[in-house]
Amino acid sequence: PLLDMANRLRQTASPTMIDPRFRASLRQRLLQSEDVAALAEGRYAVLDTSIGRLHIGYRGRVVCGVSLASDDVTFEQQGMARHGLHFRRETEPPAWLVTLVDNHLRGRRAFKGPVDLVGLTPFQRRVLEKIRHIPRGEVRPYTWVAREIGFPKAVRAVGTALATNPIPLLIPCHRVVRSEGALGAYSAGGTDMKERILAFEGVDLPELKTLTRLGKRFRGSRNTHIFCLPTCYSRKRAKAQHTVYFTSAHEARQAGYRPCKLCRPA
Repeated sequence: PLLDMANRLRQTASPTMIDPRFRASLRQRLLQSEDVAALAEGRYAVLDTSIGRLHIGYRGRVVCGVSLASDDVTFEQQGMARHGLHFRRETEPPAWLVTLVDNHLRGRRAFKGPVDLVGLTPFQRRVLEKIRHIPRGEVRPYTWVAREIGFPKAVRAVGTALATNPIPLLIPCHRVVRSEGALGAYSAGGTDMKERILAFEGVDLPELKTLTRLGKRFRGSRNTHIFCLPTCYSRKRAKAQHTVYFTSAHEARQAGYRPCKLCRPA
């Protein structure tokens, strides 16, 4: 019950409200307690999915790490380096984890469960929490993330935070792309893996690449006079004959279009 309460507080409180020294002290005290001695040993399971083999580490139902196309030894070493924990492989993946991953990959229910982001800065946590809200089948530019968390000039820092994501796929850093539309790097397997996951989730990559080549960054509707990011969900209702493209938000506004409230392009 104490750990459950602490986890709920951590998920709802602003990272800036937590004193790092207090957090470190509390964690050490919990680990030393006889009642939670088992926490010194994490567990992990290996799942074969539609996009490849996943190693997923957890304590209780708190996900600690995810690795794509890894191996047992490497994953265990990563767990020790990051958490100071001995991760033990489960013979069979637990049913709750199989259901969680399957629902997330198939788009039935996005993963919103508790995660362990120990070691990350408050800024990095804010970045990762924000991208958890990017819908499946859509992408957002680095500049969008920076603006949404209140640091519009910290685009490079956003990229660095995404590179530190310990829980790729479940925290969908693959849904963040460069401002001009190019896919950009992906710390969990490179551009090829990023492209593979986005295609699996339903992103129209050929169209996105074409718009990138033409410098078209926004899509507008002549019917509603609203402009969106190219992959916004609203595109499914738009007809080609009523679609117009813009190279910048300024150009869209100058033409009398207002930003979409769903994807918040500007």
